[in-house]
Amino acid sequence: MTSKNMAIMVIVMVMASLVIERSVAIDLCGMTQAELNECLPAVSKNNPKSPSQLCCNALKHADYTCLCGYKNSPWLGSFGVDPKLASGLPKECDLANAPAC
Repeated sequence: MTSKNMAIMVIVMVMASLVIERSVAIDLCGMTQAELNECLPAVSKNNPKSPSQLCCNALKHADYTCLCGYKNSPWLGSFGVDPKLASGLPKECDLANAPAC
């Protein structure tokens, strides 16, 4: 999986978690709802932040096979996610050896 594809899929997972009712706990691609939400500020179009250590830690144990299944999702832009920021997330988290899709 390229860094860009991995990041995009992570962000799609983050956005999907926001759509689900807050009272429902989820575990998506090896990441909890809280972990998915941790990555959202790092890829937001408006006022992006550096990824938190919790976000980067979550990416280290994510199920990349699962994430790869979302690489062509059209949802990314509709949730206010900046694709350039998403593609840079693995690098920001020092995940140089992230698996390729």
